[in-house]
Amino acid sequence: MLNILESKLKRYFFIIFILFYISTNTFAQVSVSKEKYNALKEITPIPKGMNYEEFLKLQRDVNWKKIAVASVLPGFIHFYSKHYTEAYIVLGVRLIGGALMGIALVDQYKLRNDIDYSIVISSQEESDRTERNTILFSTGLVMNILGFAFDWAHGDWVIESERNEVYFKYGLDKDRRKTLGISYNTYFHYPGITFSYRL
Repeated sequence: MLNILESKLKRYFFIIFILFYISTNTFAQVSVSKEKYNALKEITPIPKGMNYEEFLKLQRDVNWKKIAVASVLPGFIHFYSKHYTEAYIVLGVRLIGGALMGIALVDQYKLRNDIDYSIVISSQEESDRTERNTILFSTGLVMNILGFAFDWAHGDWVIESERNEVYFKYGLDKDRRKTLGISYNTYFHYPGITFSYRL
C-alpha cells in the first residue's frame, strides 16, 4: 500500500516539476488595467446626411457564422442584406432541391423494404426505380449546392457593392467602417490581468 502511495506521489511531483520547468522557461507578458472602459473614446462623428439605412450598409458583413447559418437556412444572406427577391428565389430552389432528395430517399427506402419482405419486383423495375431515384437525388443535391453558392457569393458581392457606394458617397476610408457611431464594448469594468506566453 505504501509503495503504491509512494509511486503516485512521485508521479505527481514529477508532473508538477515539469509544469514548473515549462513555466519558468516561458516568456510571460502580464498587463494590468485598472481603468474603466470609456465608450466615449471611440465615438467617431457620423458623416452629415448619412441615414440609418446607409449606416447599416456599412456595418453589414458576411462572416463564417452567417455562412454557417445560410447553409441551413436557405437565402439567409440575401434576407440579411434585404434583397428579398433573390432571397425567395434561393429559398424556392433549395426547397425544391430538398423535396427531390426526400422523394428519392423515401422511394428507395420503400423499394429496399419491398425486396426485403419478398414482394415480387422485377429486376427491370428495380433498376428503373433506382436509376430514377439516383437522378432525382443528384438533381436535388446540385440545386441545393448551387442555391447555397449563389446565396453566399452573390450575397457577399451585393453587400460589398452597397458598402462601397456608401464609402464613395461620403468619402470614407474602409478602416473607419467599424468606428462609426458608439462602441458598446463593456470590457474593463473591473481591473483585469491578461497573460500571453511565447515559447
